[in-house]
Amino acid sequence: MSLPPGFLDELRTRVSLTQVVGRKVMWDQRKSNQGKGDMWAPCPFHHEKSASFHVDDRKGFYYCFGCHAKGDALKFVQETENVGFMEAVQILAQEAGMEMPARDPRAQQKQDHRAQLAEVMEQAVRFFRLQLNTRAGEAARSYLARRGLSGPALERWEIGFAPEGWQNLWDALRGKGVPEELIMGAGLAKPSNKGGKPYDTFRNRIMFPIRDARGRAIAFGGRAMDPRDNAKYLNSPETALFDKGRSLYNHGPARTASGKSGQLLVAEGYMDVIALAEGGFEASVAPLGTAITENQLQMLWRIADEPIIALDGDTAGLRAAMRLIDLALPLLEAGKSLRFALMPEGKDPDDLIRAEGREAVQAVLDQAMPMVRLLWQRETDGKVFDSPERKAALDKALRDKIRLIRDPSIRRHYGEDLQDLRWELFRGGRPREDTAGSGLDFGLDAASDSGFDPGGMPADDPGFSADYDAGYDPGCDPAGYDPGFDPGYDAGPYDAGPTPAGRPDTSDGQGYAGKQSGYAGGKSRKGSGFRDGARMPWRGKNAPPQPLETTRNSLLAGGSEESLVRVREAVILATVITTPAIITRYEVNLERMACVGSDHALLRDLVLRHGVDAPERLKDEIEQAAGAHALENLFALRHVAISPCLRRPGDVEVASLTLAEEFAKLEASRGLDAELAEAEEDLDGLADEAVTWRLGQAAEARNKAVRSENEDRAQYDVGENGARLNREERDAFGALLERIGYSKK
Repeated sequence: MSLPPGFLDELRTRVSLTQVVGRKVMWDQRKSNQGKGDMWAPCPFHHEKSASFHVDDRKGFYYCFGCHAKGDALKFVQETENVGFMEAVQILAQEAGMEMPARDPRAQQKQDHRAQLAEVMEQAVRFFRLQLNTRAGEAARSYLARRGLSGPALERWEIGFAPEGWQNLWDALRGKGVPEELIMGAGLAKPSNKGGKPYDTFRNRIMFPIRDARGRAIAFGGRAMDPRDNAKYLNSPETALFDKGRSLYNHGPARTASGKSGQLLVAEGYMDVIALAEGGFEASVAPLGTAITENQLQMLWRIADEPIIALDGDTAGLRAAMRLIDLALPLLEAGKSLRFALMPEGKDPDDLIRAEGREAVQAVLDQAMPMVRLLWQRETDGKVFDSPERKAALDKALRDKIRLIRDPSIRRHYGEDLQDLRWELFRGGRPREDTAGSGLDFGLDAASDSGFDPGGMPADDPGFSADYDAGYDPGCDPAGYDPGFDPGYDAGPYDAGPTPAGRPDTSDGQGYAGKQSGYAGGKSRKGSGFRDGARMPWRGKNAPPQPLETTRNSLLAGGSEESLVRVREAVILATVITTPAIITRYEVNLERMACVGSDHALLRDLVLRHGVDAPERLKDEIEQAAGAHALENLFALRHVAISPCLRRPGDVEVASLTLAEEFAKLEASRGLDAELAEAEEDLDGLADEAVTWRLGQAAEARNKAVRSENEDRAQYDVGENGARLNREERDAFGALLERIGYSKK
């Protein structure tokens, strides 16, 4: 439904944000000034005692200085009531006394038809519930009692019974004057192939009403009482009300419960959901007889950021989970993922909770594994990797899957985790040198827990790095070999591809792990990536105060290579944010940029995620994800404030020159560091002239980059008085002067 122009503005004008928020919080009267609309309270989105949640009633926005939640009245209703945008509009419009805009006649006619079908479905719900309490429903009641469903549970879930016979429901609805086309349109009856009356869709089945998020009955699921029936479970056919791939069982109640608990369980069938909800896991849903679709997955993520897929402990349950992995990988976003809880073998959630109680189910949920672990299990379970060819096949399979992930940050982290799991499998669980002392414990002995046999690998396994990060493949460097660039993505041994001819192989079977300072692990250069093995600084009670971020990052206080790198990163990020049209040209360079600080890494990931598809919303997305202070702090830096990107935002040519220069300096600097580290190793052995030649080449490249010896494509010159002169205009003026004659006539 589209809203007319000005409707939302009028709604925001009529609704007081203080009143909307005041239903959920207790205002701090000492800090609040109601006359000015300046209100403070403890944040409703996270637990705190201090009043860090601020509402500006005049501007119509709220902001939490603790968790950085922000928005307007519509956003607040969406978050606190766990509803969609249009539902939030309807709630506030009703409070403000505003009528929702009228639909066009065709849309209104379609809506009226859907309302009629929904009313017919409600009559069918009542009919089936009455039949369960008749003599014909005695066997169904006994079955439900054996499944542990009490009388109140039957009422809550509106479970009914469709008796045997061909026209029981048909005759009941027709007797109440329901038109035939509505009964057929609701999927409650099917036309006869023999020319007789239509017959009931559901016969001799226990009936489970399926309701949408708004609570309307849209379909039924029926469980056959006859074991000889071809279909044990049968759903309604798709109708104007019911789309199987866009519906979830128990959607509305689970959404409300998940808004309070933050958890969402996804089971396989109706009885699993009912058993979980009756056992205290209210936020439980199930797909409707099919594998989870992309639309259903997006619906799950709108309810909770990380739903737990509760799988039956059988082969079919595992197969369903494996299919879901392939569906979810391309859709992953930061904070949006899945976890998988595997029930004991041969049991489903209903069996487990009835046999062992709620605690047993909770124990399984507490051990839910992240999706990367299940992906690893799928590619390695039951296989033996006792040859290089089999290992290479595993590497290729994992690389192909990771390349499906669109988010570069998530793709990088998947590569790191799979590197660790691969090390544990092929090295028999021995500790990994490049992460020793880092405090990382993945808690999985692949050789024992997953049933894998490393195949008796020799102790001198060459340590090949699978290079799972699809965003950067160092073995395909067009220049042949670039030892200087640090992708910053790989927490494990780094595979730089084949060693160039004439160059000694100093890898010692470990790639560059633990030796080359340009890469993560071992002698990691300060600030070289996410996992350099360094301990966090001490934060004891009597610890000296830490310097401010601005002081620590200033060139005067820093004066080191790391501070210069941070300066260049800030200029790069400011340039692409102010001129997002340039992002596609330098997307690969941005992916390879290993940021010194986590704040720069977050900005880089947000630029890559939103800058290409929605450049016009890039700043809004950054403010929403990182807070308004992120851009303010970046643009306030002195070296950024004087850069051309802020003085001429949107100028693609100037932005291109700036980025080309800064990326060249970054790569040249890291290349020199890498060569110096490798030269130290070579000097320990048999040194030759190749070492000094390589160092000379790296130093020359760095000096050239620092001198900014790039192609000069600037459009302006600076005159003696500091004024900018357009080159084209200056050249045209010079040509005009040449054509002017000065001879006297």
